[in-house]
Amino acid sequence: MGRKQIDRRAFMKLAAGMGMGVAVTPWLGQALAAGDEGSPPPTQSGGDAQSLGPLVVQVQAVGGWDPTLVCDPKGNALNQSYGEGDILTAGNIHYAPINGASAFWDAHYTKTLVLNGVDMKTNSHDAGRRFMASGRLGEGYPSLSAVAAGFSAPELPMSFLSFGGYDRTAGLVAPTRNLDSNRLAELAHPDRINGNNENSERYHADPVQAAIRLTRQRRAEAQLAKQRLPRYQNAIDSMLTARLGADELQRLEEFLPTPNGNGDFRRIELLIAAYKAGICVSGSLQRGGFDTHDDHDNRHIPRLTELYGVLDFLWAEAERQGVAEDMLVVVGSDFGRTPNYNGDNGKDHWSIGSMMLMGSAVPGNRVIGATDEGHNPIELDPNTLEAAAEEAEETTRISPDHVHRNVRRLLGIDGSDVDETFYLPVDHDIDLLS
Repeated sequence: MGRKQIDRRAFMKLAAGMGMGVAVTPWLGQALAAGDEGSPPPTQSGGDAQSLGPLVVQVQAVGGWDPTLVCDPKGNALNQSYGEGDILTAGNIHYAPINGASAFWDAHYTKTLVLNGVDMKTNSHDAGRRFMASGRLGEGYPSLSAVAAGFSAPELPMSFLSFGGYDRTAGLVAPTRNLDSNRLAELAHPDRINGNNENSERYHADPVQAAIRLTRQRRAEAQLAKQRLPRYQNAIDSMLTARLGADELQRLEEFLPTPNGNGDFRRIELLIAAYKAGICVSGSLQRGGFDTHDDHDNRHIPRLTELYGVLDFLWAEAERQGVAEDMLVVVGSDFGRTPNYNGDNGKDHWSIGSMMLMGSAVPGNRVIGATDEGHNPIELDPNTLEAAAEEAEETTRISPDHVHRNVRRLLGIDGSDVDETFYLPVDHDIDLLS
């Protein structure tokens, strides 16, 4: 195509010389590859791009899903759509027999950890969504995706790509929200008169563009050399990074497939392509419609089927792009639904829910936590994570802060400045991932 692309090795060298501090996330505690001290290992997902650690994706079922129709099945009295004898299994995981469930679980159970009996500690949508996504019930904390991006690569053009749900960043990173293909083309090709037309006339010829970029770079280096105040240095860093970002976005275009007709799938394609291009490390996806206070089964089950479809396509696209081994997916919702139906055949808010962790680094084909026949959480022994004995002096319930503490450890964030700034104290620091 004749487009000039940024040399990432040169960029990293320039960034280091300018104090731009490009961070690297350890994945599964792996040490840096042999070579120069502090040099990250080559990426497994982005061609010649610098390794940025795993792609962290939060998938949020907005409105409060019903775990008894997903991964904590209860038949007979608690559900009108199936009975106890209809419950299905994939490996060690039991699931409700709704449309799309068997195909999903058969394909993905080996990389899925199910967490049942998760105590959301609230029936409020805002608080529950915040707790599930950030690990903190109160306000002010960033989502897990923002934490991951802020820790490993806050300087990237699209480090955190959000398509809804709770996506607060608390200043850790600048989120990119709801980016569409038309806007992407305009950002990637600012020199085109019509950014969406690759045959469009340009404001400057390629040699002139190259000269402009070189002049800008040299001017920025000269200006930076004169500055001693951090705020001026940071301003120049940000300016240079923004200008280099257009070349990175052109790289993104190379990995984008022909847009899918499904809007959710198009967003997934963009997220995976951005990671493949080395300009994104985390994302947030949402699927709404789960607050079913009336006609619960007829309204709720189709939303769950759609959610299964989103998750399945996410993994299929990651496989197609060759990055599935580098992806961690966290699935959750505001809270659960009541065990019983109300007078409108709906289910109301219930503070006990479920979460799922998916990925090659997750001990899959496993369920931790449980609920009784009334969908109340069963107390756990904090050491074994099995049901606690009645006479046990110490018991615990899984809650979102436990999940987030474990995921932060998995990502190498535990003990970092980001982790200390947004620390998550828990009653028992249980180990969910060994």
